[in-house]
Amino acid sequence: MKAYMAYSRSVGSLECAFLVFANNAKEAKNLAWNKMPFEVTDDFIDLGIHLIENRPWLFDEMTSREPHIVASPKTCKRCDMWGYELNEDGYCESCEEEIEEEG
Repeated sequence: MKAYMAYSRSVGSLECAFLVFANNAKEAKNLAWNKMPFEVTDDFIDLGIHLIENRPWLFDEMTSREPHIVASPKTCKRCDMWGYELNEDGYCESCEEEIEEEG
């Protein structure tokens, strides 16, 4: 099983992206197209799928051994982005550094 990000190419991944666990990109795209919790795009060609590598902590989000979508993965408390490793307080490394700089 691999981790993928599904998103609208025209809107961009920062606006609305879902975590998808699938065996390959084709399976991830079909799953995302058929099972997204709400409409991200109405154009199959616009639906982007991106393999997420070297982020083993994402697999903590797996709720099943079957291919599936995680509509609300854990996000940073400050920037609301997902996909980054979070510290014990719930912040990503970038936000943690900003908080330290702010003092």
